[in-house]
Amino acid sequence: MFHLSTVNFSRSVATLLEVLELFQNNAHFRSIESADVSLSHAGHPMCVTKFDGKLTVRMSGSMPDLFLAMLDEIDGAYFRPHGKRLDPWQIRRAHWQLLFFAFELSTRPLYLFTSDQVISFANNGSASLFQLCESEARARFGFGAGGPAVSHGSGQLNGRHEVHLAYALAAGAPIPEAVLADYAALAEPFGNDIRWARSLVTVPELRGVMPVSKLRVLISVMTHSRQSISSANAAVLAMVARLLPNEPTYVEVDDLFCRHGLLEARALPETYFEAVDIGAPVSPFATVLRRVMADERKASTLERLDERRAAREISQREYDLHRHLAALDHGRTTFEFANRMALAIKNADMHLLVDVLDRPDDANRWTKKAVREFYGVKLTGVSAKARRRAIFALAGLDDVQQLEWEQRAAASREAETVTRDTERAKARAESARYRYGNMVITGVQHVEQSIASGFSKIASYRYGASQRYSLVAGNDDSVESRTLRVNDGTLAYAQYLLSQQGQRAEQATQSS
Repeated sequence: MFHLSTVNFSRSVATLLEVLELFQNNAHFRSIESADVSLSHAGHPMCVTKFDGKLTVRMSGSMPDLFLAMLDEIDGAYFRPHGKRLDPWQIRRAHWQLLFFAFELSTRPLYLFTSDQVISFANNGSASLFQLCESEARARFGFGAGGPAVSHGSGQLNGRHEVHLAYALAAGAPIPEAVLADYAALAEPFGNDIRWARSLVTVPELRGVMPVSKLRVLISVMTHSRQSISSANAAVLAMVARLLPNEPTYVEVDDLFCRHGLLEARALPETYFEAVDIGAPVSPFATVLRRVMADERKASTLERLDERRAAREISQREYDLHRHLAALDHGRTTFEFANRMALAIKNADMHLLVDVLDRPDDANRWTKKAVREFYGVKLTGVSAKARRRAIFALAGLDDVQQLEWEQRAAASREAETVTRDTERAKARAESARYRYGNMVITGVQHVEQSIASGFSKIASYRYGASQRYSLVAGNDDSVESRTLRVNDGTLAYAQYLLSQQGQRAEQATQSS
């Protein structure tokens, strides 16, 4: 036995790997100095030191002998007690993980051994410590770092203890109570891929009564339905599950359990118990548009539900719930969008009307249908030009007014494009750097200062195969220039500032 003690801590363990695991992972040892740790084996003190900030031990002897001695300890104590090899699920979780901790340590020999021991091991031409651990594990236990085959499952290699336990539980294997107690004490002992095994730990009546392909779906349905699984209903669940195919789908299990009264109807979301203020229509058209949208949305939802149910993509419970929700949503549809569209037509808000209505036939079909029903204006099955003219006519604008609006919209879009491009160019120029003597300034400062100093024209010239640009004085009296570049944004930013400067000068001339 190894006895380990510090201030407010004392423990005896059977193997050195357990000591090292405490040093590595127990928070108590993170800030303790080696001088404050007492470690002994069979009454003989051992040397405790630190490597790379963590406690470890130092022992005399050859590296392979010392490492194999650690494997001997867990072999005799946990993996092959009394000379009989145990299955993974017969070994306690913490003890099983010691072997894979040994594999991890074998990749960090300097944590366990002195540099002299490591050099001596390398000079002997031996394989790496990891290879030694791998070959020894295969010889002793029949598997390496990848773990053994899952005997009660797919047969694939897996080193996770919980996977072996999960399939052993499903097969009804006699799991030791100590192993079960370890898992019962853990909050989330199983990963998402085998979360179904949690119920097998607490409900022994489900062990060995059905294949995993049924079990995992059964538990998933019960869990998602917030139905408990206990010893009280395990026998009924197992009996009904016999009616399922060997590899049932989620929908098949849900439907079967629902038919046998094991699942209740899906409850409405809480939000549907709250009143909704649908508002009031601002015009008769708003009333029509809201009705058309509510009718079409309900019909579309019901059609989609019928298709999914026919394809067995959803269960009967989900189908019934969403049909109920579709009926409720029909009456909860507000006038918000309908009123916005009605006011847009009344006030000739062409930005909104064009954005909503001037789209291909398959877009915003419900709104176009309401327009056709109320105003008699056809917006589908016509050319794009005819559709756009009809939208303007709907708002009371003639051809001349439409042309004026189109021109203003085009100018606005162009201005937005210029602004956006300028902002991008300025951002690039802000990242550029230009040297002025001993000073380094940004590309934005370079352009602004140059223009402020009278460099008000952009000149370009060929330099080899490239085109170069610079700011020059507007009066051509100076040969001095300021460099501009395309890729750093200074050229585009200078073009924008000079164009703004020209526009202001033109406006000043016109006003005078």
